[in-house]
Amino acid sequence: MKIKHLGAALLTLTASLFTSCQDDVSSQGSSLVSGEVTITVDSIPTFVPARSIEFDAYDSRSTTKLLGRINVPEYGDLSCSFLSQLYPAPTLGISDTVPESYIDSMKLVVSVPRGSLTGDSLAPQQLKVYRLNRQLPAGIVNNVNPADYYDASDPAALIGSQTYTLSALARNDSDLLKKDLNIVMRIPIPREKAIECVRAYRTNPAIFQWPATFAQSFPGIYVQQSFGNGCIGNVAAVGVQLYYRVDKTETSTDKETGETVTSTVATRDSVCLFATAPEVVSSNVISLQLSDYIKGLAQQGKSVITTPGGYCVDIDFPAQQIIDKYNQNSSMLTVVSSLSMEIPADKIKNDYGIGVAPFLLMVKKAEREKFFQNNKVPDQVESFYAKYDEDNKSYSFKTLRQYLLSLLQSGKQLTQEDVEFSLVPVKLTTDTVTNPYTNTSTVYVTRCANYIEKPTMTLLDTDNAIINFTYSKQEIE
Repeated sequence: MKIKHLGAALLTLTASLFTSCQDDVSSQGSSLVSGEVTITVDSIPTFVPARSIEFDAYDSRSTTKLLGRINVPEYGDLSCSFLSQLYPAPTLGISDTVPESYIDSMKLVVSVPRGSLTGDSLAPQQLKVYRLNRQLPAGIVNNVNPADYYDASDPAALIGSQTYTLSALARNDSDLLKKDLNIVMRIPIPREKAIECVRAYRTNPAIFQWPATFAQSFPGIYVQQSFGNGCIGNVAAVGVQLYYRVDKTETSTDKETGETVTSTVATRDSVCLFATAPEVVSSNVISLQLSDYIKGLAQQGKSVITTPGGYCVDIDFPAQQIIDKYNQNSSMLTVVSSLSMEIPADKIKNDYGIGVAPFLLMVKKAEREKFFQNNKVPDQVESFYAKYDEDNKSYSFKTLRQYLLSLLQSGKQLTQEDVEFSLVPVKLTTDTVTNPYTNTSTVYVTRCANYIEKPTMTLLDTDNAIINFTYSKQEIE
């Protein structure tokens, strides 16, 4: 059996795209039939044509919401707020025997996991929460105008405001500082609104049975960054908490008389009536003004990717050159073993700790918008994903074999649509299944969405991508 690393021959065919590598030939083993098996392995630095593409509108629906504003010289000016419907509790959760006079207060609670931020956690900021007056569309995108869904001039539209920082150092209690996993902002809501909610639950409970019916009465909220600069936080949850008094009867025994004494003790309790949830429409409102530095890199022909939004990269995968090489050496017994592409990548230096995108999606450009609109996941034929390798500083798309086989089986002349791909930062949700018999695990991607969790800047070195192509051929004498 021969194992061959072919580079020079491939260089002759595609001098504009490939550089040479060493040839290595060795023979080992034997065959059940007369002849030999030749395994060809091409692993060579490759110039992959690429261009940075600016895109403004994208699906920004996410369970994570961004809030804040930063201005980074290398990155640009990023401003984030969000719109969201609220998921209602189907029942009040308070006994009918609790009178309205026992309703104490109501607060809108905004939670940010500790450390889930970009920038200076001590930067003072202020948020305002408004009630929406229009329904949010299911296909909402990031560049929607929030003013179309609420009226800032209406005093009744403002639910509340709060000044805050995203640092836990302001906590007075060191024990709570260690235990709390979230930075929590509590925005007071007038007690009259709490009374209205309790009455609505008790007189017309059907409103709260489904999110759609509740949205007709309460379309949702807009959380706006109204003051401050220097920090963006990832809001994990927003909820409306109702606080009320409960009378509890306690019994005790008098030590002197032995009599049983009954007393009523007032305690404070709370219940969450409404909250953000994956089941309702929730969308980030993101405005990114890219810096002149980033724009300059793109104009120079550099492959730049930013989040949230900004730039993605389109590439022309050298499928035709790979097919030509394969056809020159193929026979009836030629088998494609593997095909992968590794792209070197690195972060752009900055003082805000902005790193690279954790995952990249490689999807046919013609299918990019439909991919996200239809909530697709990588299928290893027209779409693939790669995780950033911090040690090797690269993204490696390892499962391109089926894509090549589909081109070979079609037998058609390749078009631009067949080879043009978009590289887009994504957030993946995965599920790992373990086979108890083989003790092996398989990772399945259950969701793939635009990455909007944090600002990132990624510089791809598409001039030095590495294409790994392996195929074997049985030669019978």
